Amino acid sequence: MTNETVLDKLQYLLGTLRDGEKGFKDAAEHATDPQLRQLFMERSVQRAQMAGDVESHISRLGDKPREGGSVGAALHRTWLNVRDALTGRDDYQVVAECERGEDVAVENYQDVLKEAELPAEIRSFVEGQYAQVKASHDQIRDMKHSMQAS
Repeated sequence: MTNETVLDKLQYLLGTLRDGEKGFKDAAEHATDPQLRQLFMERSVQRAQMAGDVESHISRLGDKPREGGSVGAALHRTWLNVRDALTGRDDYQVVAECERGEDVAVENYQDVLKEAELPAEIRSFVEGQYAQVKASHDQIRDMKHSMQAS
């Protein structure tokens, strides 16, 4: 695998993490339950730290981290803001949106990990981050199901 391909994969994950950071911050602002607000702010900070780690790898490999998140996520957030202005959100809807965002993050990490020729050091790094993203996804999914049952 070329250095350029590895950098592309890391830039892809960096966009995913920045989207998550913004998405969780937005969720914290919309949640009414103080515990949910706290959880979502913690996840936003976690994603910012993870993005910083990816930026370090990108810089070490000789590239400059790209600014911003993905275009798709920005468009999705814009759509949610329009919808929210019309309908509002309750905590269940906020958690459900977070789960959708986490679904995308899990898929993006899985896509990168499918690369057979990913250098061992980068693979190990990405696997460690994937474990954090997957654990977050599973917790939010379980929270959503618990709220549905209530």
